[in-house]
Amino acid sequence: MKNFIQLGVLTAAIFALFSTAIIADPIVFKGVNVLTMENEEIQYNSVVMIENGEIAWIGSADDAEIPEGSVVHEKSGYYLMPGLAEMHAHIPSGNQGREVLENTLALYLSYGITTIRGMLGHPVHLELSDQAAAGELYSPRIFTSGPSFNGNTATDPETTRQMVRDQAEAGYDLLKLHPGITLENFNAMADEATSIGIEFSGHISYGVGLERSLEAGQGTIDHLDRYMEFLAGDAADRDDPPIIYFGYDLTPYVDEDRIDEAARITKEAGVWNVPTNTLLDNIFNPSLSVFEMREWPGMEYIPSNTLDNWVNFVNNIRANENYDATQAERFLEIRKKLTYALHKHGAGLMLGADAPQIFNPPGFSTHRELQLLVEAGLSTFEALKTGTVNVGIYLNEEEKTGKIAPGFRADMILLSGNPLEAVPFQDKIEGVIYNGTYADRDEINTYLDRVKSAID
Repeated sequence: MKNFIQLGVLTAAIFALFSTAIIADPIVFKGVNVLTMENEEIQYNSVVMIENGEIAWIGSADDAEIPEGSVVHEKSGYYLMPGLAEMHAHIPSGNQGREVLENTLALYLSYGITTIRGMLGHPVHLELSDQAAAGELYSPRIFTSGPSFNGNTATDPETTRQMVRDQAEAGYDLLKLHPGITLENFNAMADEATSIGIEFSGHISYGVGLERSLEAGQGTIDHLDRYMEFLAGDAADRDDPPIIYFGYDLTPYVDEDRIDEAARITKEAGVWNVPTNTLLDNIFNPSLSVFEMREWPGMEYIPSNTLDNWVNFVNNIRANENYDATQAERFLEIRKKLTYALHKHGAGLMLGADAPQIFNPPGFSTHRELQLLVEAGLSTFEALKTGTVNVGIYLNEEEKTGKIAPGFRADMILLSGNPLEAVPFQDKIEGVIYNGTYADRDEINTYLDRVKSAID
């Protein structure tokens, strides 16, 4: 046994020396203008140094001491900011093939999305998460839920509790909730998840409601689900409509005086929201035609049959006898007011567009979600925080994620314009730094060409 121990120590020492020898040289961006996200000030003519996947130093170019052997990128006039997070992302299931999986991840990353939270998990997503963390994929960092908890899977309390235990043991980061869960089964899920220490997030079932979800400590509420029911009071006691409506039918009954109350109780519960306003805007906004949306940037990376399905879906919604353009406009305006109220009251907001879904290509739609947050009343800086600083807080990584500062993850976007003046800025991306690896515009274009050729 002693010989084996000595051999193990020797092997470890050799590996440590070898590992030291192959550590990449420091990467330096020189002359850049930096939005650190500590505040709204741009630090002009700066140097940012990256070592071992982290930001090692940031400061004035005049004060920089660049280590010998560094890979220096002269980027005078360009801007650096932290990478964005898409906190309601979807990754295709494994049965769609490896190419589709990798191309979806490439789209996210190519448009500055350096972190995604997958909200409908599959076992292959755990493998992808590990590979992305190891630098084996051109991919954002991946957090993922497990397969959905819904009325067809969470069928009784013990089955539901076992699902919680199984998904926690498998290594999923959170549990994804869909509608259809009874209150009894929700309570079993919440109790088991809380005892194990795994988050549950997503939709709110009709029989559960907003207030019980807040009381149970749901991690995030996505799509502003069930807030319309809260705002409509007794009028919400009706048959539950299909999932995509999110309370549209209750628009005439909403008491807007309750919006602040909804935001206040959300803040008190410490529950986050991922509004995904772009998804509902695409479906209900009468000012957006399907012909216009089909020509938006990013649609060239979506298969034509998928685009056809999106066109048909939106047309069917708007052709339904229950659709009314004036009501749709008020519904979307209420969502904006609620979004702003949540922000104003300090209830956490995070960036998420629900891509790829109904004219929401991966990456592009996240930038459009930023634009809608600004239209809701947030400043551009406040909107950017929902995809950077706020994500670090949510992940309990306040000293690691969401800013450009020493010790933080080297996840950044290189831009040709000031992000505070250019939302959405997907067309200004000149490079992406992910976990300390730099992909310049040419490399990004190579990946995008592969994505496009795969659907042609």
